[in-house]
Amino acid sequence: MTTSIQKLFIAIALLVAISSATSCKKDTFDEPPGNTADPNLDTISISRLKAYYTGGSPVSIPDDVNIAGIVIADDRTGSFYKSIVIDDGNAAIAVSIDVSSGLYTDYPIGRKIYVKCQGLALGTYGGTPQLGGYVDGTSVGRIAQALLPKVIVKGPTGNDIAPLVQHITIGQLNDSYLSRLVQFENVEFKGTSIDTPYAEVNKAVPDDGDRILGDCDGGTVTVRTSPFCTFAFARTPEGNGSILGVYTKYNSTKQLSIRDTSDVNLRGTNCIDIPPPVVDTILYENFNGVSTSGNLSIPSWTNFSTAGTKYWYGYGSSDKNARVSAYTSTVSQQQPSNICWLITPPVNLDATTDEKIVWRRYVGFVTGTIKMEVLYSTNYSGSGDPSSSTWNLLVDDAPAATTSFSNATPVSLNAITGTAVYFAFRYTGGYSPATNTTQYNLDNVLISH
Repeated sequence: MTTSIQKLFIAIALLVAISSATSCKKDTFDEPPGNTADPNLDTISISRLKAYYTGGSPVSIPDDVNIAGIVIADDRTGSFYKSIVIDDGNAAIAVSIDVSSGLYTDYPIGRKIYVKCQGLALGTYGGTPQLGGYVDGTSVGRIAQALLPKVIVKGPTGNDIAPLVQHITIGQLNDSYLSRLVQFENVEFKGTSIDTPYAEVNKAVPDDGDRILGDCDGGTVTVRTSPFCTFAFARTPEGNGSILGVYTKYNSTKQLSIRDTSDVNLRGTNCIDIPPPVVDTILYENFNGVSTSGNLSIPSWTNFSTAGTKYWYGYGSSDKNARVSAYTSTVSQQQPSNICWLITPPVNLDATTDEKIVWRRYVGFVTGTIKMEVLYSTNYSGSGDPSSSTWNLLVDDAPAATTSFSNATPVSLNAITGTAVYFAFRYTGGYSPATNTTQYNLDNVLISH
């Protein structure tokens, strides 16, 4: 009897063991493979898909068309919320999906996916194209989670996204780069955007962070970061280098969204508004402290007009500069002659040797003759009308139109002596039906030795 019971227990144990082994084998078999084969669906380009939208309210895509692309941005860090971005090598688009988190587990960066577009909605958010699930009035609604298996077809993972990166300058940004992964070199955060959290996390109501990134030619773009991403508390670095991100725009504001702080590599020496060592500097003015309301006013500097009523004025936001222009669209205020002077404080050139002067300038909207002369005087009174003083020409600095700030050629001051030498930036122009002229922007005036 005991032997029969023992045999029964042994038989049951064997069945349990076989069942367990079979169950384990089945679980392993059902796990998704590490890499999915490419289904090679017929597709149209992302650019051709975008052509379905011609402006105004979003449209529903009527045709049975598919697009394919490599995921270049996902929601792993929370920098991109309820969306992924795909690029087909020539254009990119954001895909809006109604899933709060975890999209990167199915659609990670580097995975190729196909999107079946018939019935989906196409429109823009602030001017940046979006693909979503339905037309929601004047907006694009997100693709419902339940529809994802029918709408998005997974392809292989691990694709190299480096060939998709667009290596450009800030000045080259235009709508053809929207939603694409762009990389800038020789850039840095500027002014109050240095050493500050990427997003406004300490407010009562957290808000997106808008940090200004600039290049060494004066171009700027806004780095926009969600306060809910994993690196919102991280602080922006001080230094010059490269940055990678997805380019978007919101109305007229050009924006860059980084995916993680690993996209930021700023460790070099800054180039924007960083003066040389104090021991070498005789005079330096970057105009960042000026008001942009009314005529330019800087202690010890003179802003004077000897013809017309135009004056130099402050321009810009965090990185300001001095600007002068004879242009006005108001006919009654148009003047055929404007001569505007911006004169430095006195400089002692007898106390040093090997002095030089350099500045940065941007010349825009060239529509006629312009003269921008850099002069010096040893008998100017230090205020008021400079006409009664003797002024000597250093250089006529009127280059062709430029697309961004650039350095003028340094000018040696070795031949000039005096304990109170004044330097003037004199703009000569005018604007009327018979006389056209342009604008001149001045920044980073430096006299050093």
